[in-house]
Amino acid sequence: MRSTGKLFSVIKKYKWLLLSFGIVVAICVVLLLVGNDHIPSWVNWKDKEISFDSAEDEGYSGVEISLRNKKLRVLNKNGEITFTSEKGFKVQDVFATDIDRDGDKEMIALLWKRGKYGKHRPFWVKSDEKSYSQHIFLYDLNPDGSVAHKWGASEIGVDALNMKVMEKNASILLIEDKDKKCTLWTWEGWGLKNIENEVSVAAFGDNLIHEPIYEHARNVEDGSFDFLYEPFIKEIQDADIAALNAETVLVDNESMVGGYPSFGSPLEVGEAIKKAGFDVASCANNHVLDRGLTGIDITTSFYKDNEITCVGIQSSDDADYRPYEIISKNGIRIALFSYTYGTNAGDISKDHPNVVHYLPKYIEASEQDSSNNKLSDDADKLVEDLKSAREEVDFVIVFAHWGEEYNKEITKEQEWYTKLFAMGGADVILGSHPHVVQETKMVERPDGGDMLVYYSLGNFRAVQGQSEDTKKGAEAYFTIGYSFDGVEILNYETKEIDAYWK
Repeated sequence: MRSTGKLFSVIKKYKWLLLSFGIVVAICVVLLLVGNDHIPSWVNWKDKEISFDSAEDEGYSGVEISLRNKKLRVLNKNGEITFTSEKGFKVQDVFATDIDRDGDKEMIALLWKRGKYGKHRPFWVKSDEKSYSQHIFLYDLNPDGSVAHKWGASEIGVDALNMKVMEKNASILLIEDKDKKCTLWTWEGWGLKNIENEVSVAAFGDNLIHEPIYEHARNVEDGSFDFLYEPFIKEIQDADIAALNAETVLVDNESMVGGYPSFGSPLEVGEAIKKAGFDVASCANNHVLDRGLTGIDITTSFYKDNEITCVGIQSSDDADYRPYEIISKNGIRIALFSYTYGTNAGDISKDHPNVVHYLPKYIEASEQDSSNNKLSDDADKLVEDLKSAREEVDFVIVFAHWGEEYNKEITKEQEWYTKLFAMGGADVILGSHPHVVQETKMVERPDGGDMLVYYSLGNFRAVQGQSEDTKKGAEAYFTIGYSFDGVEILNYETKEIDAYWK
């Protein structure tokens, strides 16, 4: 009796501890028996109706897709149900687009089902797990409303919180995971493939080929200029896009070759730029007319033939003004602009309005219309060109040849142009001309977005010994990528470089 009473006393004393332990054991047993038989609470379930009424949906008019309470169905033009999602499927979201680019629409369902695989699992997998996992299923959607299974992914491996079809490229899906990281998916071969969705950019400043550089190439390098860019080959080739301010035009006649103050560079300079791996040459600058229209025509022709995007100048034969060029990398479309404050040979815009892309005339604050802040016609055109580009692409970069030579301070003109670029919605400004490095700054645009401004990258390759500042330059390096709301700058830096060739 005494021992029994002692036992009850111990149980009474530790009853809450024993109860807690029992609950933990019970939970563990349930988890072992049931497994991960649930759908996470973070899932964003959608209810939606998709109809086809626009001109681009011709042939599908009257067909409807309905997603309600995790169940998906399709109705034909007569209101008859032609498709219902499989029993056990819980549909998170649905879309309709021509994902495989065959001219017909596909229905894309983001869904949850038991098992990581479908009916035909890999032969080396003996049994499929019975817990829920996330999948993407594709169905051929026909104009009469009939539906046929096309493709079903194994567990996608991404915790997809949100998914959407890209507005400017309907063959690409964007998935945002529960940690806000975004991935891009497109149809390749037979299935959806995850594709790169980040682009790294490396940009350099003034590429000025002075006379000592020509002499070294002639006398030591057998006419080659590869030596100029060898110290930067890794940075250039590792970047998805590499750009420079090509401040000297190319010429195909030895008699036209020259250094300061009127530059003309042999085609071998262009060949070295190509060999180094540059993708973009910004050519709007004050020296671009040093060899007249001939220099511009040779330069634009060379870069085009060598698949280097040339911005800021156009051939004298071009009948239409092209304010920007578009390049695409890793699913991101980028518009490139290039402007100069002026040209040493005079303004030729009246006789040749397309050849050189000039910045609008700077207007002093005292001259501006303070009553309605109206812009001049040329300033308004710049802003409208930028806005038009934004409608067409995901990201906008502007090369600006501006500022005051050898001045490390930002001028009033630069501040004014910065406001114009911000009004137009530019994302990054890459400045040149001062031959010294100026500050890098993030500026808020009127639309609430951010604009990254490298006011001046200084020299890249030159023989300018006016001061220690002209011997130094900067490399702009930034990475852009998708968020669910669009392309944004993920990171950026300014790297100091040795610009003085000796």
